[in-house]
Amino acid sequence: MKIDFYNNLADKGNNFDRYTIDTQAQLDDIVKHWTTSDNTKNFIFRGVTEAKYKLYNSAQRSWKTYELANLGKTFQDFIQTEVDKAKAFQNNLLTKFYNAFGHTAYDLSILSFLQHYGAPTPLLDWTYNFDNALFFGIDGLKHNPSSDIDNYFSIYAIDLRWHEFISITTHLENSLDQIDRILREYPAADAKEVLGRIENLNYSYFHDLKLFYLPGYTSGGIFFGINSRPTFKLVYNQHNLNIINQEGLFVFNSDPDHPLEDYFKGKNNSSFDGTFYIPKIICFDIHKSLDEYVKRHLTEGRAIPIDKDFIYPQEENIAKTSFIEYKNLK
Repeated sequence: MKIDFYNNLADKGNNFDRYTIDTQAQLDDIVKHWTTSDNTKNFIFRGVTEAKYKLYNSAQRSWKTYELANLGKTFQDFIQTEVDKAKAFQNNLLTKFYNAFGHTAYDLSILSFLQHYGAPTPLLDWTYNFDNALFFGIDGLKHNPSSDIDNYFSIYAIDLRWHEFISITTHLENSLDQIDRILREYPAADAKEVLGRIENLNYSYFHDLKLFYLPGYTSGGIFFGINSRPTFKLVYNQHNLNIINQEGLFVFNSDPDHPLEDYFKGKNNSSFDGTFYIPKIICFDIHKSLDEYVKRHLTEGRAIPIDKDFIYPQEENIAKTSFIEYKNLK
């Protein structure tokens, strides 16, 4: 089964709050606006090299491309099996790796690991930083001049302040508050199973939430407890080297068929499943001829240029650079 694309800019405009950027002056205006305001972290951004691409995550693309439904399993089975097999690899190597740093190998942590190394997941990469999104928009860009949508790359923006699009941490807070209230009223209630699913961030727990975002790295992580069960402990964080420089985060979409924009149909319109009422995603379709202009903006006059070495830090480069800099000391 082929992945479907937008045929032209007008077609795409039905699904996004869309703007076309064709000149350096227009680009300067949006860069000035969004790089001034993005430090509020009220918005998240995603850069894509082709404007025609729909916002499918890699698990959806694999599900469709390889027709995995024919194997007789569900989309949830597909993701859960990936997570379980990754955990079990070479006598639970990943579990031991996380435990070495004092962390539990949560299913969410494993998904972040799989995303980092290119396995199909229901996660889509976003960033809190508009300039970083611009980098992703031109990284690997190919320009074969055409008459319409193939001439453009895209930057997307989502407003996090909309109450129906919330983070996994908010879901956890709400769930634990509700459980705590029940346990205070019924102290003898058996909550072991449900708390265990939450405490280990089991995929089966959050698959049915359908849509949420996973916040980026936080120093020390975010601690969750429950007064009625003092032994309950959960610390959420991102365990992914790339995500720190990228100021990255993930958006989770567990539907096998619908791209992310199908949830964002406008605050007065319901999503494809009638569940969410969220404003359309903002989209800037930027002409590919501006790629070198973007590259200069990201590199010239910066103490740390936004380039491949910054966005994709390699463990080997960290080690090698530390030795080279020692040899260059005066």
